Amino acid sequence: MQALKALVIGMGILIVLGLALVAYGLVGRSSKQDVGVAGFDTLKLALPPGCNIAEARVSDGHLVVRSDGPMERGCQQVFLIDMASGKILGRVVGNQEQ
Repeated sequence: MQALKALVIGMGILIVLGLALVAYGLVGRSSKQDVGVAGFDTLKLALPPGCNIAEARVSDGHLVVRSDGPMERGCQQVFLIDMASGKILGRVVGNQEQ
C-alpha cells in the first residue's frame, strides 16, 4: 500500500510539472509573436500611370508589394521593401514581350 501511495504522489507531481512547462511554453511563444518593427512613415512607389497596387503582404520584416495593370506600361512589378527603413531592397519587373 505504501508503494502505491508513493507512486500516485509521484505521478501527481509529474502531471503538475508537465502542466507548468506547457504553460511556460505558451507564454513564451505569445510574447515573441508581438515583436514589431517601428516602420516607416510614407513611401511613394514610382508606378507608371494606369498602374495600381494589387497586393501587399508582410514577410520576415519586409513588405512585398505587387503592382498590376497594362503590361505595355510596365505595371507588372513586385517590390521588396525593408519595413524598418522604407528602403526599396529590390524590384522585379514583368517581361513586356509576349
